[in-house]
Amino acid sequence: MNMIVLMTAAGAPLAMLGLSTPVAPQRDCVFMIHPQITSAVFESKEGKIVFPDRPTEYPYSYARMKDGADIAFTNQNGWRFEVRIGRGDEGTWKASLADDAVSGRAFSPFGDRK
Repeated sequence: MNMIVLMTAAGAPLAMLGLSTPVAPQRDCVFMIHPQITSAVFESKEGKIVFPDRPTEYPYSYARMKDGADIAFTNQNGWRFEVRIGRGDEGTWKASLADDAVSGRAFSPFGDRK
């Protein structure tokens, strides 16, 4: 898995999460703007959380399980992201900070190729 597409809960394209795949323990990821994002989604709460300032690489954890994979990292504004991709290459994402949270759908268009 080297890319995950994040969408809002309503299914609007939001971002692509690019994942590096070097040998653990160091892995980094970076958000890229989805080419089909609208200005309304970019200015939404989800957009402001995913794209808070400038593109930044984040160290992430990757756990492969028999029913999929879990990716987790914290962005520069302290939002904790958790992405779960199931065996069918579809899943969910959630970002949380204190008592606030946003979530949406996710999928890995190229599957999990280690």
